[in-house]
Amino acid sequence: MDGQEKPYVNPAQAPSTAATELLLKTVADEDRRIMLPVNVIDIANQLGLKFTTLFLEEGVSGLLVKNEENGPFNAVVDASEHQHRMRFTLAHEIGHYIHKYQGDEWNGKIAGLVEHRDELSSKGTDPEERWANKFAASLLMPAAIVARFWAEGLSVEEIARQFNVSQSALKFRLRNLGLR
Repeated sequence: MDGQEKPYVNPAQAPSTAATELLLKTVADEDRRIMLPVNVIDIANQLGLKFTTLFLEEGVSGLLVKNEENGPFNAVVDASEHQHRMRFTLAHEIGHYIHKYQGDEWNGKIAGLVEHRDELSSKGTDPEERWANKFAASLLMPAAIVARFWAEGLSVEEIARQFNVSQSALKFRLRNLGLR
């Protein structure tokens, strides 16, 4: 990070608001425009997160770990996943970092969070997982841009390609935004 101060995002905000704030503080240009697809690796780096891909055990899509007291948090994503899934998982781990771990209280401590693809995570009943999922969707597919593309008549396939996300992720986002 070249001694540059890490961006801080208020974790008490709604996930979509937190994601928008993070986009504006990290990858938006001086006119508040965001280049697509969103560069989640650059965002992770600006936050001081170390991004790694590893082949993880079955059912684990990612993890966020700080295994040295004065070291960085590591966002680890399963290398066997499709690129779209890897991008979402990294955005999801960034969401956990913003929501729970970005404060100074983690200096001098170790921490870890493993993401399992299981019934609890797929049902979306865990509040922390729901927050991180909404954050990830908002980070990768900002609502205003999704709405603009949809209003312009772009197809699901075209919009998904612009955001570098799966068509199913985009369809879910369109439904959540009340556009479909």
